[in-house]
Amino acid sequence: MILMCPPLRLGKTPEERAEFLRRAGTMEVKTFSTATPADWSDQEVEEARVFLDAHGLRVGEFSGFHGGFGSANREDGQAALQHYRRQLRHARILNAHCVGFSIVCDRCTPQMWSEETWRRCVAAVKELTEEAERVGVDVAAHPHIMSPLCSVERHQSLIEAVASLRLKILMDPVNLTWPHLFYRTTELVNQIFDELGHAIVAFHAKDVTMSAVKRNGGAHLSVVHLDEAVPGAGALDYATILRRLNALGHDVTLQVEHFSPEETVVGQQHIRQVAREAGVHLH
Repeated sequence: MILMCPPLRLGKTPEERAEFLRRAGTMEVKTFSTATPADWSDQEVEEARVFLDAHGLRVGEFSGFHGGFGSANREDGQAALQHYRRQLRHARILNAHCVGFSIVCDRCTPQMWSEETWRRCVAAVKELTEEAERVGVDVAAHPHIMSPLCSVERHQSLIEAVASLRLKILMDPVNLTWPHLFYRTTELVNQIFDELGHAIVAFHAKDVTMSAVKRNGGAHLSVVHLDEAVPGAGALDYATILRRLNALGHDVTLQVEHFSPEETVVGQQHIRQVAREAGVHLH
């Protein structure tokens, strides 16, 4: 089952809760993505669960990424693990679908793709999955080409090295679109699902655009530039994505991310239209 799962802020006050319900109704969803702010106590999370149950709503992807995860700096690495331990505890209380995490240590440096960095990241994921197994909540790894987790092959290596049933994938094909793949997104999508589909439990939905010439002052430079866009405004093959998601045989959340509420609705409408044309039912 594909669960449309937009990012929504739950809040604490009656006014915030009313706005939350209004947005969920406007977006026509029963599942949403969120993360608890740092000042929320376990008791407040338990109260939020009662509120959600009363309105027939559920947390899907529970993701508040921490940039220190896998860091060579021990204090940063431990702070990240503490952050995710709290995320897991709150996700358990809320009956969330999964906890997403990112591996961005050494990002945008020559070290980010090194074997040394990769071994350190694998060790951090092993420690995280031990906690996930104890709590009973899945953790899902989120990729980006400008990070250690930069490819389908790296995802495969991570799953094999960690060997935990609680380790899943939060897939984002836009984040894995290198420039040479821009006109080959169907090929990329099929590779992702052929090799990783069994582990994908959450999906980030956006689109990708490319410009080959950027103006720099009075000159033109032939520099390829990729950017994210609202679903429907780029080259990503959503018909294939939705058919492959639908064929997985397990629940997957689908989050249109990084956009204003209005743009999120536009992106969701595009995805729903493609789904109707492809004969795929969205929840």
